[in-house]
Amino acid sequence: MNKTYQLFLLLLGVLLSAGCLSGCIKDNLSDCPVPVEPKPEPTTGIFRLALTYTMHNMLENGTYADLFSQQVHKIDVFVFNDKGQFVKQITEEAAPKFADNYIKEIELPGGNYQFVVWGNHYEDETVHNCNNETSLLQEGRMTLVQTLNQNMEIGMLTDSLFHGYTPQAVSVENGKSQEVSINLMKNRNDVRVIVRWHEKGTIGYCTRPEHAHSIKATLVDNNTTYDFFNNIVDKQEVIYQPGHFPYWYDPLFNEKMQSDYSEPEYAYVADFSELRLMKDNSDSRLVIQDNEGKIVYEHALSGPDGLITQLEQYQTQEALDREDRYLIELLFECESHAPWSAITIMINGWTLVDKDIEL
Repeated sequence: MNKTYQLFLLLLGVLLSAGCLSGCIKDNLSDCPVPVEPKPEPTTGIFRLALTYTMHNMLENGTYADLFSQQVHKIDVFVFNDKGQFVKQITEEAAPKFADNYIKEIELPGGNYQFVVWGNHYEDETVHNCNNETSLLQEGRMTLVQTLNQNMEIGMLTDSLFHGYTPQAVSVENGKSQEVSINLMKNRNDVRVIVRWHEKGTIGYCTRPEHAHSIKATLVDNNTTYDFFNNIVDKQEVIYQPGHFPYWYDPLFNEKMQSDYSEPEYAYVADFSELRLMKDNSDSRLVIQDNEGKIVYEHALSGPDGLITQLEQYQTQEALDREDRYLIELLFECESHAPWSAITIMINGWTLVDKDIEL
């Protein structure tokens, strides 16, 4: 090989090397190839919680309407790991209302979790005990604030408490998203009691107002504390005091009687808001006392002989849960002696007792 050819090869090599390096000799390295970093493995997944409320008796086109956005104004989601240990609490308030078909997205590390949802939990009315990582799902409690102060007399409730949960653990996978639905349960019933008296010798009502002015009705129950599976626990007897629903609440009783409905002065009317009625709870009862505190009438609301659960329409827990409001109408004789015996008892328009009237 002659020297001329060797020089040619050497020069060609230098030129090629210079061409390859020419893109990376600028001060800002703008033409240099950018190294590609490997994409990190995801460490969290997305859990989409679809919340609904259809456990009621309002039908639209043959199906129960989703009233979540109309009746739930705040949610608290409690997250527990596969050992039942408290992980976190997520709170969101509607502004001013939740969207239809509401979904709450929660980002969590991969693992198995259980979720408990409380709706309309406000600290001025209810309180829970899940506050740190030592809290356990099995020991979770939600209770009325009034009972913590050993106050056994419960006034009118301002909010309707809702509950829902995932009955089994749900797996969250890193880098993936999944959706689970929870249908909430309302833990509140509104009750209106109307008492009237029959005038002997007539077919009409007694119009003397002293009857209505001489009695007071209360509801007695033991349903103010719930575990995180919505069971009544730590039972203690409380007395729900009568009141009147505010004008803005406007509940509809028996498809006709709203909160501003007024009975004549000779009828006694009392409104109550109490927590969830349970089908087999015989301790839930209506008590009527005279002005001296003497019980003149007492009857269970639920249980085998309950005023409500004796009716065929309310003999399952689902039927009780779907009914938000109960109108209880009682008719007594004018000259009754304690204990009183009702001539007529009507629950939401259905007749339970109908005795012959003394003429």
